[in-house]
Amino acid sequence: MGQIILTTTIMGLSNMLGKRFDNDGKPTLKLNQLQARVKQQVDSKVAENRYVFEKVPCAICTSNDFETLSLKDRYGLYMPVVICKDCGLIQTNPRMSQESYNEFYNVEYRKLYGGQETPTNEFLVKQYGQGRLIYRYVEKYLNEKSDGCQLYVVEIGCGAGGILKYFYDKGCRVKGLDLGEEYIAYGKSVYGFDLSVGTASSLDVNDRPDLIIYSHVLEHILDPKSELEVIRQFMREGSMLYIEVPGIFNLAESYKYDFLRMMQNAHVYHFSLATLKNLMSSCGYSFISGDEKIRSLFEAGKSDAQIHNEIERVDYRKVMHHLRRVEFIRRVIPVYPNTVKYSLRRAVVLGLKKLGIYSAVKKGVWRLFG
Repeated sequence: MGQIILTTTIMGLSNMLGKRFDNDGKPTLKLNQLQARVKQQVDSKVAENRYVFEKVPCAICTSNDFETLSLKDRYGLYMPVVICKDCGLIQTNPRMSQESYNEFYNVEYRKLYGGQETPTNEFLVKQYGQGRLIYRYVEKYLNEKSDGCQLYVVEIGCGAGGILKYFYDKGCRVKGLDLGEEYIAYGKSVYGFDLSVGTASSLDVNDRPDLIIYSHVLEHILDPKSELEVIRQFMREGSMLYIEVPGIFNLAESYKYDFLRMMQNAHVYHFSLATLKNLMSSCGYSFISGDEKIRSLFEAGKSDAQIHNEIERVDYRKVMHHLRRVEFIRRVIPVYPNTVKYSLRRAVVLGLKKLGIYSAVKKGVWRLFG
């Protein structure tokens, strides 16, 4: 209760999405025994103030005008999530200090998220499949820049290196950096290529990559602007940066129409493509391509774009409209693919379309929750 009072005092609870977002400790996901034990361990550290929380301004526009969305994550851990009313960026605030996060990543993160004590071959196979998808996304742009030369690809937050293995198999020179010593050691023992413990600042300024990959990493970084500015020091003009993060407008496909499933205490930020582009342009990157999933590609170089829609708060209103709409759909007809309810919803939609009234009904419902 103390944590909820703290958040109420700091942020206000003026427009939460619903009671199920209260800090009641109940997980949305089914946890195995290891995950349940680790969750209890994190809860104890929060209650004992061993994990310290700090209030910060918006990472993009430095505003302090927030609206609270939730007080817990999908594991049932305390996690105050707010949206900036100026630029629309969703973020954890107050969030754990860097020192607290460092301990969390070292002690609990992999066990809580993966439900396993140690890295496995299954993890590498999953990473390799992700590498295939990333390569297909960037292949066209890489070919345009290769000039027949071997491409140099770096991944920050590479885990055990499975993503890089796909690029390696495609003839690229690769390097991976991660803070997880156990996963780096495991990847090196399997693959043998250049994996090491470190961060972006560990790169060699005289060996500039053609492509840097951040696959589900940027949302973890407490100060993304500083990280992106560090990365620019190691990129030449025209070097590309691939960023993949969970997309707030992709809740239906990736999170079964459930915003609460998206939230996890290690994720400090939750982006839309618009808020990600705002962040990147403020750090001097130009946009190449992207979608709301979010898979995106940026180029190192001067960007004239500026943070947009702050006065009109367009991005904030779009995100809030979307979250209310998704929560309404989840309450009325919980949508889980391959279930009877999902089939029922599809049947209703097809019926309304056949009658020619689907658009009118949809607009009417959305207008109630706009």
